Amino acid sequence: MFKKLSLFKRSLLIYTLALFFLASIFLLFVYGNLKKYENNLLEPLLLNTIHDLGKKELQGHLEQANQSTNLLTTYQEMTKRNDYTFVKTEDTNYDAYLDGRVLFTIKLKSLGETSCLGLLQYEKLEVEEVLPHLENGLIYYEVKIPSNYTLFVDGNIYENYTKEEELPNLGFMYYNDSMPKMVTYEIKNLEHPVAIEVKNFQGEKVELKQNGILYTYEENLKVGTLEEAKTFIGDLDIETIAKNWSLFLSKDLQGSNYGFQTFKKYLVEGTDMYKQAYNWAHNVDITFTSKHTLKNPPFTNERIENFVIFGDSAFSCEVYLEKNMTVSGKTQIDTMHDTFSFIKVNGEWKLMNIMGIKDGENTNE
Repeated sequence: MFKKLSLFKRSLLIYTLALFFLASIFLLFVYGNLKKYENNLLEPLLLNTIHDLGKKELQGHLEQANQSTNLLTTYQEMTKRNDYTFVKTEDTNYDAYLDGRVLFTIKLKSLGETSCLGLLQYEKLEVEEVLPHLENGLIYYEVKIPSNYTLFVDGNIYENYTKEEELPNLGFMYYNDSMPKMVTYEIKNLEHPVAIEVKNFQGEKVELKQNGILYTYEENLKVGTLEEAKTFIGDLDIETIAKNWSLFLSKDLQGSNYGFQTFKKYLVEGTDMYKQAYNWAHNVDITFTSKHTLKNPPFTNERIENFVIFGDSAFSCEVYLEKNMTVSGKTQIDTMHDTFSFIKVNGEWKLMNIMGIKDGENTNE
């Protein structure tokens, strides 16, 4: 009985080992096919292609772009990173982005449809070519700041910007050079990382926002009160300008042409603001203004606040006031809640735009 049992156990052990061996082969087969499938998935394929770039190939990229071979170690480290993003440019071409810049273009070739384990259908892809993008060098930066701010690179002023554009929704401010634009600097072909620093128009250092190689500062200096703003705007009487505009709209401003001749001293002839005022004074609509009388005092609850200082010669602010009237024997309050924008023209502050505010946001231009 013992011998029979031992034989049975030996047979069971051999059978178990054989099954284990066959199962292992099957699992390796499945794993290998799934691995092929995974590696042929688009993103792993593209990422592995970059990871597999060799020292000799990378050195060739640097030499072709006239870059120092001292950058080879840095270049190799960049190819081993996993935070690439890929953007399709053509049917089988993909740009590989790292730190916000295109570092490679990878061209793929389709080898047709295939399947994995008879279940998963996929397109088999092959890498045809890897093109480096070192036109600006391996190490370079882009800095986007207002044109009246100063860029320092390793402590030295950097002056030559490559692009300029107006601030969005503020086209009315660009009558002359008083209003700064946004400019972009490209700092190219560096052999090592550098320190980037920016100072505003007052010479104060500002904190830049960094996204990879791109540094930006798109904010503006803001002050809350009129008293604080006087450092920048001097003795400009914004309250009188706002009240005169309100009186002009209700046909209460003294002066010829329904007060236009009085108000036009704040404007620049030929601008949209000037045309708006001129058209109101010379259009039949002004003659249909409701008959009313102004109360005493005519204005209450005046507030001039929330200044945005674009520079020494351009700013905007929020104006709030209530004009108190009697219309058909009843009290009526005409509320102004607007953003007034000014620039300097020939050394004098001029009104360039009045933009209505609703629920704290500008709603019309």
